[in-house]
Amino acid sequence: MIKKELKSSNSIGRPSERLQLHPLKTLLFFCMAASGLLFLVMMSMYTAQRFHGPNAKLAIELPKFFVLSTMCMVASSVLLSYGKKAFYQEHLKRALLFSIGAFALGVAFLFCQAWGWMEFFSLGFGFPTVNVASSYVYVISGLHFAHMIGGISALGLMIYQHSKVLGDPVKELIFFTNPFEKTKIDLVATYWHFTDVVWLVLFVYFLLTF
Repeated sequence: MIKKELKSSNSIGRPSERLQLHPLKTLLFFCMAASGLLFLVMMSMYTAQRFHGPNAKLAIELPKFFVLSTMCMVASSVLLSYGKKAFYQEHLKRALLFSIGAFALGVAFLFCQAWGWMEFFSLGFGFPTVNVASSYVYVISGLHFAHMIGGISALGLMIYQHSKVLGDPVKELIFFTNPFEKTKIDLVATYWHFTDVVWLVLFVYFLLTF
């Protein structure tokens, strides 16, 4: 009789629990929505200048380093997905290695972006310049650059925390039984994939409009 009551109470509680989000996840989703809206506004302003401004017919060249940075961004997102999967399987060492790889590629992305700006400048598209459309390239990619610094900082902190636990069976057991640790990796991975998708959209749009 008691088991039946427990089953019925669990069945009632589970749907509501599934619909509930952690407050930090809710906050993250709101922040991502606000950031997405900001990028949309910036892209609209870029589009207006690119096709309707005085320099609409001016050809803009895409920096080759932007292609390399895009490859780094996609690869880092894939590695972090594998790291999250390994974490859920409680393979901390494997998760740590994948996370370090994603972190390294994230840093490589920042360097490629900086080199891309220098290449863009050497092609004759300075900042600020009379060609307002090319100036928006610096502004929009720089805004994404700032978002990436936040993601790399969060991932670096998570790697540091995981490395302190690695190798100690007792600490690892406590670590994996703490549900907040899974929440943290979910938050970092979600934000990281968000920055990846945003850059892919920006890159493709720049590629089509340059």
